[in-house]
Amino acid sequence: MADIIKEILKDLPDGKISEAYFEGANIVLYTKDTEFFLNNEGMIRSIVNKIKKRIELRPDPSVCIDAEEAEKVIRSLIPEDSKVGNIIFDGQRSRVIIETEKPGLAIGKQGSILREIRQRTFWVPYIRRMPPIRSKIVDNIRAVLYANNDHRRKFLDRVGHRVYDGWLREKKHEWVRVTYLGAARQVGRSCMLLQTPESRVLLDCGVDVSGNEDAFPYLEVPEFNISELDAVIVSHSHLDHCGFVPYLFKFGYRGPVYCTAPTRDVMALLQLDYIKIMRNEGKEPIYTSEDVKEMVKHTITL
Repeated sequence: MADIIKEILKDLPDGKISEAYFEGANIVLYTKDTEFFLNNEGMIRSIVNKIKKRIELRPDPSVCIDAEEAEKVIRSLIPEDSKVGNIIFDGQRSRVIIETEKPGLAIGKQGSILREIRQRTFWVPYIRRMPPIRSKIVDNIRAVLYANNDHRRKFLDRVGHRVYDGWLREKKHEWVRVTYLGAARQVGRSCMLLQTPESRVLLDCGVDVSGNEDAFPYLEVPEFNISELDAVIVSHSHLDHCGFVPYLFKFGYRGPVYCTAPTRDVMALLQLDYIKIMRNEGKEPIYTSEDVKEMVKHTITL
């Protein structure tokens, strides 16, 4: 068990927490005590203020009511005017994602409806605005995440251990080194390698869509080793910033890709389109749709 979780558990009553996991940089505690889940008297908040990390308390999956029954309760509590769409249950993580056209109505005054859903179902509700125009491709991209929820839970926990193992409260002497692997004195193929004593992170990994030569980041530099890469951060969804990311997964990278949710969806759309364009031009695509799918499975939205 990571040191940071041990420190958190010291400040909580014995026997209240059944499991503790990481979800990336977030810490998730599971409890089988429904009373403690609904009212922990500010204990979680005080620990958050103490260690300055995001902590979430969820019910253990064993205490959540049946998903079919929970959906009936949710639809009965949320006003019809909010126009609820899909309700997606993530049983591994005790979460339910509720899509609605009017999130404000679904949340209720000061979160009253969300609280009642928690009290009656012991699921943790998340409200998501339903897009005005549905896209099958975007739906498929998001379905990848829910279809692989066991893989996601293990992946996020692994990322968290990479972040927190060896965690110390004290500050340490640090250094930072930045190496440009693309986009220096050039428009396109943006890619920077950020190195610290603890991490190796790529800031963007794009392609130059207009050029045949020097179209891809220069990954042959001595500083870059894909087996030592800890994370990729994508600033936005233009191909000159994200078009080369699936190539990393083609060659074995299995770490996190950090971006916003809209960037994740648009990025995957453009990458699939990039594969199609290369085929139409008679070129061999540098990666496949399976590599894009693998990338989506490893995204962590900010």
